[in-house]
Amino acid sequence: MREKIVLIFLFLMCASMAAQIENIKSKYELPTTVSETSGLLFYNGKLITHNDSGDNANLYEVDTISGTITRTILVTNATHIDWEDITQDETFIYIGDFGNNNGNRQDLKIYRISKSDFNNATSITAEIISFSYEDQVHFTSNPYNHDFDAEAFSVYNNELIIFSKNWASSEVKAYSIPKTIGNHSAKNIGSYNSEGLISGATYNPEDNSFLLCGYNKEGHPLLLYLTDIDIVNPFSGIIERTDITSSIGLASQVEGVTHISGKKYFLSRERVNQTINGNQLVLNQHLFRFDNGSFDTLSLENFVLNRINIYPNPSNEWIRITGIPIREISIVDHLGRKVWTQKNSSNQIHIHELPTGTYILKIVSTDKRIFSKKFIKN
Repeated sequence: MREKIVLIFLFLMCASMAAQIENIKSKYELPTTVSETSGLLFYNGKLITHNDSGDNANLYEVDTISGTITRTILVTNATHIDWEDITQDETFIYIGDFGNNNGNRQDLKIYRISKSDFNNATSITAEIISFSYEDQVHFTSNPYNHDFDAEAFSVYNNELIIFSKNWASSEVKAYSIPKTIGNHSAKNIGSYNSEGLISGATYNPEDNSFLLCGYNKEGHPLLLYLTDIDIVNPFSGIIERTDITSSIGLASQVEGVTHISGKKYFLSRERVNQTINGNQLVLNQHLFRFDNGSFDTLSLENFVLNRINIYPNPSNEWIRITGIPIREISIVDHLGRKVWTQKNSSNQIHIHELPTGTYILKIVSTDKRIFSKKFIKN
């Protein structure tokens, strides 16, 4: 009887989570001009978007009520190789031309344009921020089978944070570069097993969070909500992952997400035309709107996460983990480097050899789910 009660409880938890996800609402079909809508930005009460490739170096301003394009802005000194995302700070708009499906690009760049220029003209020039990944040493073409593509970035304080699209590992890495003009080395500041391909990002200054969108290799669209973040490692806080297939459809290639205000967001899907199991599937480019209340509910995964306890914390000799059956444990430092790992682990770890600092304990459960918890070494 006890097992039945537990199963019923878990079922209700899952049902509650699924119901909350349905707050993603359809707004309208986007114009065919932006059928490959890739980045999304909410600015001055309008949406700004762009195609990812095969277009002129255009930004499109879209009315949020009617869905019509109200202005087209040409960046006159820019090329349009593979524009993937767009972000902003108080002074500038940034366009990420860093799509890298083959893994061999050595001309990754971000265009920085003045908001004053954007507001007052339809032909503008940009300044250029060039970069390369500090941990990429090989540039042989390896289409859709490498870990140095990116389709998402966002301003965070005085940095630009780029979130990778890891074709090979289905993980996501975060890189930071300055917002200043020049040629920079993108610093790896953390990674997370997203179990999917990240394709868009936005920062919410009101609750100090990132919201990432993407999809897994089976075609299920997803959202990642990163809270309690810091510039040292954006994945060091709480991470909530949710599947949104029931709201926007299987094979939805979500490419852009932008914060409006409070918990309100816009999400865009580019046009999809592909064959799945012998059936032709066509999904037109579309805009969705949602409130981030879905993440306020305790999901099944968060239910497990909240049961996991690390003690003593802080500690200088050892820590013990309770509340979960353990398959593997690893420890990640503040730079995102794995400094210790052990398979078939016991629930007690000696940490006396670690330097003083804050660490992330990554726990793989026996059912192969991954959970992260922060601890402090005195």
